[in-house]
Amino acid sequence: MLNFCLKKLPKRQYKYHELHYTYSSDEHYLPLKTQNESGFSFSFLREKISETYRHDSYDTLYDDSWKNCTAYGVFTNESEKIAGYLEVSRENWNDRLRITNLLVLEEFRGHGIGSFLINKAKSVAESENRRIIVLETQSCNVPAIDFYLKHGFVFAGTNLYFYSNCDIAEDEVMIEMAYLY
Repeated sequence: MLNFCLKKLPKRQYKYHELHYTYSSDEHYLPLKTQNESGFSFSFLREKISETYRHDSYDTLYDDSWKNCTAYGVFTNESEKIAGYLEVSRENWNDRLRITNLLVLEEFRGHGIGSFLINKAKSVAESENRRIIVLETQSCNVPAIDFYLKHGFVFAGTNLYFYSNCDIAEDEVMIEMAYLY
């Protein structure tokens, strides 16, 4: 069993600290939309894909895009190496807590660190009396979607043109998920 502890990451030290996101999946959620004169509908169909999708991207902590952020790191007891990160941003106008970054480094996955971080976000939201936690993921990130569903999050919305005008063709559609209190 891996031992770890959570520490708040000071903004002055971790501002623009780079996070490296990696995952792979042999499934995706295919967006299906219909529209006619009587209305429109939308759904996602989970299906296998012919070639395993491999994702590799970067983000940063305490980016200026997010306001009122707090970041946390999970440190292993064996070393002072960070095994995972959680960053939350407060959206006061609508009383939401947004998970802006959640990352468990690949070598530490499967040890409960992700669940530990999600529970920390829930604890922060509860202590601040927030009405909801929201986060963004992508239709191709089936492992993350499964993880969030397992922890009580529900589908809250989508944007077919969030990243580009070709999100559907590029198989990377934004999905917003929420945990309601």
